[in-house]
Amino acid sequence: MENKAKEFFKNNAGYLVVALVSLVYISTAIIQMGKTGKTIGQILTDGAVTFFLGFCINRIFEAQGFMNGDRDEKVTATIKLHGEIVEKISPNIDKLDKWCSAQNLQNLKLQRTKVLAQEGMKYDDFFGEDGEAKGYVIDETKMKNSYQRSFEKKRLRCYKKALRLKLTPIIANELTSEGGKQSDPFYLGKTKAQYEKKTSASNIISKVATACIFGYFGVELVSDFNVSDLVWTALQVCTFLITGVMNMYKAQMFVTDEYRGRVIKKIDILQKFDNYLEELKKGEHNEQNNQTECNNEV
Repeated sequence: MENKAKEFFKNNAGYLVVALVSLVYISTAIIQMGKTGKTIGQILTDGAVTFFLGFCINRIFEAQGFMNGDRDEKVTATIKLHGEIVEKISPNIDKLDKWCSAQNLQNLKLQRTKVLAQEGMKYDDFFGEDGEAKGYVIDETKMKNSYQRSFEKKRLRCYKKALRLKLTPIIANELTSEGGKQSDPFYLGKTKAQYEKKTSASNIISKVATACIFGYFGVELVSDFNVSDLVWTALQVCTFLITGVMNMYKAQMFVTDEYRGRVIKKIDILQKFDNYLEELKKGEHNEQNNQTECNNEV
């Protein structure tokens, strides 16, 4: 029964949202907008409660969207494939850092070459093999010429653009795992004690805040019950549910598209590293065969 309910909601969530939107619109026919007559304190209190409720609903739906995305068959298959390629290269994981550095340098050279080519400039004239800048020497003769001055300035700006080019580097620990810290590659993640300490602190703060709110405020039954108040509250809840469902779908699409694409890029890069290892093995094998032939001839 529970699985059928989940399947029904999954297949009809869009229709349910449309129904809620329609309900919100239809309800405007039986209520009128007007001033509440509340004091500033009451407005702030009601606003805080409304904000808290809406925020919680959105976060809950967002978390549900992440869970739905994680359970998607395409995502689980991609994560499995990533684990397999990591396991395959693990015997040569010590070579990954050096390979990543070489790939980063190669990419920097390629992108700088493209930038410099816009003004007909050669990479080797301004940068060395390791990416170090050789500097730009301004042609004073061209700077004195009113016609050639603008071209010389364009070349200088082009060089500065290539020099300041910022690219995202590939890092070994990010390719083989999810998360971590770029500035601290040996960081392994939180221990159980650290996690408990962090959650305990946040729980204490939330419990103290909740206790203060419920201790200061009290409730009593409304003596002059008004249907319009009930309808207005229901409208607010419907609005929260609508935005919450939208957030859930956004989170789910993030996991199935963008996050999965991130993992696929990791797989592609690691596959490239694996191909590099294969070529390395072939080269070593051929070198051993040539050495053996030389020894036999001797």
